[in-house]
Amino acid sequence: MIITAHDRTRFLRQAVESVLAQTIVPAEFEILVVKFVRDPELDSWLEGQRARVRTITDETLPRLGQKLALGIRLAHGEVVCFLEDDDRYLPDKLSTIAERFRADPSLVYYRNRNLCIDASGRPLIGPYARAANRELTIPPKGRDDLATVDFIRHYGAEGNSSIALRRARVLSNLDQLSRFSTSTDWLLFVTALSGEGTLVVGTRPLSEYRLHPSFSQGPTPGSRRLLGREIVDTSEILLEIARGTRAERAARFLRGRGSVNFYLIDPDSPRPSLEKLRDAAWPAWLRREPGFAIQIGWCGLRWLAPHATARAYWGYHQRDADRQGWRVGGADAQGTPEGLPAPGDSPR
Repeated sequence: MIITAHDRTRFLRQAVESVLAQTIVPAEFEILVVKFVRDPELDSWLEGQRARVRTITDETLPRLGQKLALGIRLAHGEVVCFLEDDDRYLPDKLSTIAERFRADPSLVYYRNRNLCIDASGRPLIGPYARAANRELTIPPKGRDDLATVDFIRHYGAEGNSSIALRRARVLSNLDQLSRFSTSTDWLLFVTALSGEGTLVVGTRPLSEYRLHPSFSQGPTPGSRRLLGREIVDTSEILLEIARGTRAERAARFLRGRGSVNFYLIDPDSPRPSLEKLRDAAWPAWLRREPGFAIQIGWCGLRWLAPHATARAYWGYHQRDADRQGWRVGGADAQGTPEGLPAPGDSPR
């Protein structure tokens, strides 16, 4: 399994300890830590775990995708799991994953549910802690658009710490992965979906998703522009990977949604084409839901008043994040919601 860290070391030891405490037999898995900066105290502790933990510190890997790609190249196992430096595994995470992949040879991608914790590790109630009564499954062959929409809407791709997939499936796309600073979880999802095989979102929480003040930078116009441009550019890569496969429809949706969101958060961004608007509306159209009309309304306001709409749209999402419980008391002074990457990396 692969633990990635950029310039945060505050929680990394807890992340590693949560893997060392797994109930599975230690000989059945390896631990790779791929990080960007040196920390004498932490590095000394990691050195003491050398019998079980392999650590790579490389200051030439600023992007999250670069660190993930290196870890995947160096991994020996058939199945790879990922853990962000500020998240944790529950004790039976790896034993559950091993059991699922052994039991189903067609399984190529598994995403578990999360529990939310704050900076001190205390449990929180948030959107990732929603109860699940049934598994979500994309069948091994053919294209099932309704299943794919349900998969996406129920966190089928968001959060590297919840993802496990067969290593062979992603090897051919490591160069593309290295170009990503954010949205790496979407590349892993699209890569898994692009071939044959079963994809599953399980019902049980197996990892802890930490909400804390330092996981993003301030929502300045410049940072919003960088985020929007990153998402637009990487979504084109996703479409390249998916073109001509059963993942193409999902990749087109992600590209359309990214273009619409970029248009709404940056007053200087280009207007999305009608094709991208149609692609962004795909899930709502399939489910015959009127929700996308709200986005159309925002686009109309953006056309009339670009700067005021960008500020209002960002504020709308901040308030929505508050209602869902995405942030905890003690957030940074600017009240940053989840989603903005730290310079050169992605917080999630």
